[in-house]
Amino acid sequence: MSILIENVSQKFGSNLILSKINLEISTGNLVALIGPSGSGKSTLLRIIAGFEKPSQGRIWFSGKNATLRPIQERQIGFVFQEYALFPKMTIFENIAFGLKIQKKYLKSQVYELLQLTQLENFEKFYPHQLSGGQKQRVAFARALAIEPKILLLDEPFGALDVKVRKNLRLWLRNLHEKLPVTSIFVTHDIHEAMEISDEIVLLKNGCVEQFGYPQEFYEHPATTFVKDFLS
Repeated sequence: MSILIENVSQKFGSNLILSKINLEISTGNLVALIGPSGSGKSTLLRIIAGFEKPSQGRIWFSGKNATLRPIQERQIGFVFQEYALFPKMTIFENIAFGLKIQKKYLKSQVYELLQLTQLENFEKFYPHQLSGGQKQRVAFARALAIEPKILLLDEPFGALDVKVRKNLRLWLRNLHEKLPVTSIFVTHDIHEAMEISDEIVLLKNGCVEQFGYPQEFYEHPATTFVKDFLS
């Protein structure tokens, strides 16, 4: 599903958080959303998700106006820094939770997700028995269970150590190649963005400073700010 962000602004009181954002994200792309703290990354993600309505502008999904579309009708999966797993449920139960399909199909779908996220042998485990990286893969499995067209990731690896982060971001890139999904992930880590994304959006003070392919950021930084941010 393609995403068109058209002239989107967001204000809270007198504070302008986003200012006239215009972006076009192609179907199937993995896009990194980067920028300093307070630049508007999470706010933009929340507007795309439908958690917030923009003060101005529109959101389009594959040519259809989705600005006022309810969250449950947007076909979006979410993964956050906090795993949001149910501690007293097994991994199987965590993934199956909320799936509205017939019971006879439930088991096969959950096992397919366990295999996709490399958790085949952990279905009977509980969250406290897993490592941070494994918990985050469970969170991905839950997000994918609804078969989303769009995947939104807000600092999904932020709570993990450097080695686990690197392994998981490579895993995410490989996973993305297998799925018909368009993804946007927020990160503070420029190396993470450069390593796995198809395109990068750099925000500064609620505005798009540069949008393009990773190589373009190194070869043709749009401003001094972009150049300094990469260094």
